[in-house]
Amino acid sequence: MKKKEFSVHKHVVNNNRMGLRLWASQNDKIHIYDTAAQTWCNLDHFSGDRIPLKIVTKEYKDISCIANESNLGLKVVQASSLKKSPFYNVLTLALSPILSVDIEIPKILVLRLASRYFGIMTEIVTIHCQELNDSIVIRFNPNLPDQVSYHQIEGAMFGFTRLIGNLIHQWPNRVQFTHTPKTINNKIYQDFFHCSPVFKQSKNQLNYRISKSTYGLNYPLLINPIIYALRKQFPDMSLAQVISILLQVTLGFVSPTRQNIANALSISVRTLQRRLTEEGHTFNELLLKIRKKLVMEYLNYQYFTVEQISIFLGYKAKSQFLKAFRLWFGITPKEYRAKMNSAL
Repeated sequence: MKKKEFSVHKHVVNNNRMGLRLWASQNDKIHIYDTAAQTWCNLDHFSGDRIPLKIVTKEYKDISCIANESNLGLKVVQASSLKKSPFYNVLTLALSPILSVDIEIPKILVLRLASRYFGIMTEIVTIHCQELNDSIVIRFNPNLPDQVSYHQIEGAMFGFTRLIGNLIHQWPNRVQFTHTPKTINNKIYQDFFHCSPVFKQSKNQLNYRISKSTYGLNYPLLINPIIYALRKQFPDMSLAQVISILLQVTLGFVSPTRQNIANALSISVRTLQRRLTEEGHTFNELLLKIRKKLVMEYLNYQYFTVEQISIFLGYKAKSQFLKAFRLWFGITPKEYRAKMNSAL
């Protein structure tokens, strides 16, 4: 099986370069920018909108060696323009139907959208959004751990933090990194993340406190910008993959029906079914796969009730979920949890 080649959107590369130039000019270090720029690849030599991650990572390593700046990743992102970035524009457009009416935006929904789209734009990290009872954990796992520098990790995590802060004015209550910089400047971290990080941990992650979200409502979303971005970035992505992403993002907030998903894709239900059949899939199969994957995560946390989980998975009634669960596993959720606990 061919190994996946990770890539980064050209905008991210350009943004980093512009951020470096602004940082260098503001700190009387423009010579660092000029030296680094001489070694950069010409983005026009790459077809499409993406650059191989290994090339971007080498460029960043060269920059950090020349700059000799402990928090270069943070400062480069801070110097770049957020509101000119596709991260901000696409997510603002997707959330605009909610923003235009008097509805509180569920933080879980925004964090799901942001982590999914952020992970599309830059594959420096794989981002996992884990939902707990009173918090959300966003994990950042480097895709090339032997090559990606901590500057890139810090930059990616701050870029995500800044995006969420601007969208819903929410900041993490805990930040943790697997690395430890040579020099720790707590003021910089406090200014950028609004809290002091913990270093040398097992995971790179952000924790967000959340109040109880209102699941189960059909929140108005304009998903088309996300879909357009997906297809533009990965033209070979199958319809089944696109639908799986849509379900993972919206489950619990938008009723998981063929009609709703077809509307999000701007196609008819008949076209959706035909194209999935051509790919060897059915809508129910994709929905079932996502639900079974998520239920494993939710059942790991004892404080989620069965009723809560049924809503998270997009069921209209707890009885529907219980019936489906017994069909999947032959036991009840309570029995399943008991088996998991006895195996510990």
